[in-house]
Amino acid sequence: MEFLEYINTLASEELKTLPGLTPALAEKVAAERPFATLDDFSNLKGLTEKRLATMMEDFGKKVEAENAEKLLNAEAASSEEIAEAVGNEVDKLTRQSNIRRVITWVVVLILLGGAVFAAIKWGIPFVYDRYIKPVENNAASITDLADQQKAEIVRLDEEIAALQERAATLEARADSVDQSLAAQDASLLQLENMQKLLDSDFSIHKTEVLAELSNQLSMTRSIELISRSRLYLSESNFGLAKADLQAARDLLYTLLEKLPADQIGALKIVIERVDMAIEKLPAYPVVAANDVDTAWQYLVDGLPNVPAQAVTPVILPSTETPEPTATVETAATLEATTTP
Repeated sequence: MEFLEYINTLASEELKTLPGLTPALAEKVAAERPFATLDDFSNLKGLTEKRLATMMEDFGKKVEAENAEKLLNAEAASSEEIAEAVGNEVDKLTRQSNIRRVITWVVVLILLGGAVFAAIKWGIPFVYDRYIKPVENNAASITDLADQQKAEIVRLDEEIAALQERAATLEARADSVDQSLAAQDASLLQLENMQKLLDSDFSIHKTEVLAELSNQLSMTRSIELISRSRLYLSESNFGLAKADLQAARDLLYTLLEKLPADQIGALKIVIERVDMAIEKLPAYPVVAANDVDTAWQYLVDGLPNVPAQAVTPVILPSTETPEPTATVETAATLEATTTP
């Protein structure tokens, strides 16, 4: 009997006793029968591979027990036939007075029957324990390992998807910073070209309007340079950030003798902050970033007038390593320092 036929024909009450089937699953099997193929049965919802293997193992044991019983019955029938044949032979040999031949046949038949009985009783269990059972155990272990491998693959796929999403986010952020830097570069180049043109006109005409416009361009270029240095600091590119700050510092220093007196105090503070940021890079980037932000805010606010009692630094010409200092000045001293 095949396993599928066994499932299709087994009584509903006996289905509930099968190992691997819960009562609810047994009722579902009974309701879905008959199954056309083994795949139809194995695809039944709730029937796992492990449960199917347990049921097939139990079915194999029952088939082996039935086969053994059939063999024993066949042996008993064979023994009766053998005994009948022996009796006939004995009668025949008795009639022929050949007792020795009869005894020989009896012994041979008994030995053959004993060999068959021994093979059935001890041989089949030995073969099952020695060869079949290890194979079944190995098959169950392989099934468990396959389930574990599937779970591990699912987990790895989820981790890879998360890493890919994170990489895409970082790439988008990097692209945004690159675009901002490119825009800053283009703006600085345009402003530099405009200032060169205005400087050329200024050397010819020397009008106040061109001088004011030149000052505004220098101020705007300084703001753009400091803005770009902030972007470089956000990318930890301290070398380029320091170079932009030095360029902005040189531009701002040229404005000390050109701007109105009410802006000179704030301009000195801006130059002092830029000097401090240059001095702290690359050792203290966080502190330098605060100084850069302060300088940038003063410039964006249009260099507001600094109160008379504020700390006003003494600004020295640009050197390779700026060393800014600060002194507290009175209102009179501030006016004297800021007057061209």
